[in-house]
Amino acid sequence: MSLIDTEAPKRFRFDYRGMHRYLLRLPGFGSRKVFGEQETVVSVLNCLRDAAQEHRFDVYAYCFLPAELVMIVRGKDDEARLKEFLSAFRAASSSAIAAKPGHSLWKKKYLERVLRKTEDTGRAVAEVFELPVKAGLAKTAAEYPLQGSFVFAGEEKRRR
Repeated sequence: MSLIDTEAPKRFRFDYRGMHRYLLRLPGFGSRKVFGEQETVVSVLNCLRDAAQEHRFDVYAYCFLPAELVMIVRGKDDEARLKEFLSAFRAASSSAIAAKPGHSLWKKKYLERVLRKTEDTGRAVAEVFELPVKAGLAKTAAEYPLQGSFVFAGEEKRRR
């Protein structure tokens, strides 16, 4: 074997497995206000809870804005796979709300960011809960009803 490798160096590919924390922004399909109705949000939340349990993810924070869902999630163990979790959740929630034929509830692309080890989860959660205030949807985070956590029981009450 030669000391000089003539092949291009292999780049590290992140495999989205394990106990990583992610900030996710899932935009709804089209420019309409997908999450304007409580009934839609409840249906999507039920799908989120089921997918998170099945695919071993904790949902530290979720916030339904009119046209997108913003979340902080974390894999519970080394077998947790973000891509599979999101695929299952998006498919189930699209079916649950009976999206228009030929259209998904969600845009094809979404934004995800792996939180660094140095980033504080509590601070990230607080920033997600402040999104409705920044968007002018509520005066305080505590009064916005379409957000919460599956991990921090009573989080909404503590913010009031």
